[in-house]
Amino acid sequence: MKRKIVFVIIIQLILNIILGGYLIYSKRTGISLKIKKVFSKETIVTKDQLSKMNKTLMPVFIDTSNNKSGKSYKILVIGNSLSYHPLLENIGWNHISGMAATKQENDFAHLIFKKVESKLPNQNISIRISNLFAFEKNFKTFNFITIDSLISYKPDLIIFQLGENVLFDEINTPVLFENKYVDLINCFKKDSTPIIICTTPFFPSLEKNEIIEKVTLTTRSYLVDLSHLPLLDEENYAKNENDYKGNKNDWKDGGIGVHPGDYGMRNIAQQIFITINATVNSH
Repeated sequence: MKRKIVFVIIIQLILNIILGGYLIYSKRTGISLKIKKVFSKETIVTKDQLSKMNKTLMPVFIDTSNNKSGKSYKILVIGNSLSYHPLLENIGWNHISGMAATKQENDFAHLIFKKVESKLPNQNISIRISNLFAFEKNFKTFNFITIDSLISYKPDLIIFQLGENVLFDEINTPVLFENKYVDLINCFKKDSTPIIICTTPFFPSLEKNEIIEKVTLTTRSYLVDLSHLPLLDEENYAKNENDYKGNKNDWKDGGIGVHPGDYGMRNIAQQIFITINATVNSH
């Protein structure tokens, strides 16, 4: 009798295990089928959506090249509005260039391009200019995956022109900015050894200057000071060259006008090129 009871219990356990396994399998299969049903549908992304995604997920950049057949030499400028600013007609900014040059070829990045082209006359010189304002404003949460398009460019020379738009508070501290800036630079040093130049902000800031000095020491980069330009000569400000008009009356002096004009851009390019001239081999 006891043997029969034990046998029945064992049979019931086996049946329960089989039934439970079947139910789990059925449930998982049902979920799997639902997943397949959802993801088997073709996803179509329109050009407009793609454009918005690019602006959200990746830094916008512009490329220039002299299209020569010689050895390639690539320059990358990572900056903010001083390096590259799109159209913003409501404030009186009516062309694409570094703010506030009167035309693209007069901004410091394109002036450097021309200077390097003269130094390396037989080489194919190209330059990529990217506005990384997003890093300045959100360095604590900045996603470094978004700069893959800049890293894959594999530049020989990188100019970091950052800091003007950085604001510090209890969360975004000077120490955090320093660490994140180092991380940003090191992203470009994993698989290559480019010449790296960091500039101090054009808008003078002792605190930011000291931070960027530490960054260049940590990353073994070159440092170019720009903060002395407006301090020594206010003619470096665009407000002394042009009357910028827009919907906001304060944009003449407080916005576009405090960016470097053509005169300021020439001086910025010259300051940076002094270091380039000493470090880039012309042979």
